[in-house]
Formats: sequence, structure tokens, C-alpha cells
Amino acid sequence: MDPRLLEEIKRNIAIALKEDEAFSDITTTACLEKKMGMATLLLKEAGVIAGLPFLSLIVQAIDPEVEVELLSKEGSYLESGPVATMKGSIHSLLASERTLINFIQHITSIASKTEKYVREVDGLCDILDTRKTMPGHRFLQKYAVRMGGGRNHRFHLADQILIKDNHLVASSVGEAIEKARMRYPNKRIQIEVENLEMFEEALGHKPDAILLDNMSPETISKAVMQNLEGLYLEASGNIKLQNIRSYADTGVDGISIGALTHSVNAIDMSLEIRRT
Repeated sequence: MDPRLLEEIKRNIAIALKEDEAFSDITTTACLEKKMGMATLLLKEAGVIAGLPFLSLIVQAIDPEVEVELLSKEGSYLESGPVATMKGSIHSLLASERTLINFIQHITSIASKTEKYVREVDGLCDILDTRKTMPGHRFLQKYAVRMGGGRNHRFHLADQILIKDNHLVASSVGEAIEKARMRYPNKRIQIEVENLEMFEEALGHKPDAILLDNMSPETISKAVMQNLEGLYLEASGNIKLQNIRSYADTGVDGISIGALTHSVNAIDMSLEIRRT
């Protein structure tokens, strides 16, 4: 696992367990003696299961003695059923229950939504995420996109250059590209354009990629035909599952979807615990 991802996941888990006061579960300590139990994590509807490598990090942050067994492969598509079991103190299992479900459910929901978009374009182009992520959970959410078959766009503002409309208030498209190239010669440069005139100007300055924002499929098709240099073309703006195929058919290289991470419906999952 990527060290930065692991660091971020551990940080997320520590914050979540503290937020839930998982080490001070007064209901469990009041009602139950310390007995051994078995917990089964269930996926209750079809989707791409994701986040399984983080299960042991969550439960063992509370109790290192809890044993975790994964029953499914990370990133696999399942109709429903058990995906993992955990054996240990019932107190520990109950203390970790909500944090565990919150994490795995959220990651699985994003991966499952991404998979639907990937399946819809059928290999015609990349499905990309955006920076429209929950504050503090970007690494987690972008990991989920990868598990669903999507690709990550830039992670943060220092990752690559993306010149947008607000960056063009004092310079033209061409001037902005050249300034960026001179200031950061080793960084990937992408520029957002809103019409074919801006696109043609950007083409002349050969950035690494051009973002075609809020353009119709017909306009994007024209841009693709003009792209004789083979620059990476990305489409975005008001693209949904219902209309994404019409954009993919234009020949564009990638389509970015903010809704992969900022508008996610929770997939149905539960944790069933029993005494052993």
C-alpha cells in the first residue's frame, strides 16, 4: 500500500474512533459481559466491495487481538453476501461497529458508482474524479475511485497546473499557458476552455491537456477532429450516467465526474454480531 495513503487512512481512523468515543462505549459495558464473539460484514445489494484492507486497521486500533478474515477480493463486483468476518471480544466488535461500517460503506459506495460510469463508457475513455471531495478524506475517496476502475485527476493544488476561468482574468489563454510553462517547466499543464475559439488558441500553445468545460457532444466532436497534435482532451460539466455515452462517443480521452465523490448514495451494508 502506498505509504501516504496508509498514513492518511490511519489518521482518518484515529479521528473517527475519537469522534465516536469508541473506547468509552457505556451501553456495551453496562449491558454485556466480556465474551468472545464473531462479526460478519454483509453487503446487502450489488456493488464493488472496497476498503477491505482497512478493516484490520480499524478493529485492531481498538483491540489488537481481533482476528480478521477477508472473504472477498478487494475491488470485486458482488451481488450481495458476506465480505469479511472478525473474531474477538464482543466489546471490541461493538466499539468498532459504526466506524467500520461508515468507512467500508462509503468506500464501497464510491467504487460502485464509479464502476457504473466505467461500464457505461465501455473502454472508450477514462473516467476521472475531481477535487470535489469531503475535506480530510480525499485520499480515501480517490482510492475508492481507483477500486471502481476510474482514474485520479490531480490530488491537490501542487500536483499539476490546471488553468481555469478565474486564472484568465488578467491574461489570455496563450499567455497563461506560457507563463505556467516558464514558471513550472516540469509540471503537467492543463487548461480549461469554454468554446472552440478558446480551444483553438490553446491548441496553438500545446499544453499537456485541455479541459472542455460545459460543451455539447457536437462541439466536443469538432474539437476532437481539430486535435491533430493528439493532446489529451477531457470533458466535464453536466455529464451524468444517463448522457455520458454520447460524450464518450465523441472520441474524447477522459471525462471527469465530480459526483463520483461529492454526491454518493450509501450502499446497504451491515455488521451482524453473535456470541461464540
